[in-house]
Amino acid sequence: MTPEQEEWLIRAVQELQAAQKELQAAQQELRLVQKNQEVLIRELQAGQQNQQVLIQEVREGQAMLAQFFREALDRFDERTRAIERRTEALERRTEALERRTEALERRTDEMAAEMRDLRRDFLERR
Repeated sequence: MTPEQEEWLIRAVQELQAAQKELQAAQQELRLVQKNQEVLIRELQAGQQNQQVLIQEVREGQAMLAQFFREALDRFDERTRAIERRTEALERRTEALERRTEALERRTDEMAAEMRDLRRDFLERR
């Protein structure tokens, strides 16, 4: 092997190692995003369960309405506001999760393109 070929091979291996490190870093970032996504999904599920509990409480408040009209109406209004706040918070979390997922998809696409470019460059240099 000529010194130029040897030098080219060393550079190619170094570039490949650098690309591999970038890929590993991106994979770690992906794992972190996935963990965050799992946490958000659990929060969403807990929020949905809370919402079901609150809806059941609202129904109970409606049943009490005949006997305790004024008090039950006040509790119903408070519970409805709590449901709205929790639902809005849930929607914000869901939107944030969607944005994070889209960003992750974009990053994954970029990384795939970079890997294709690196592979193409590597193959062209051979």
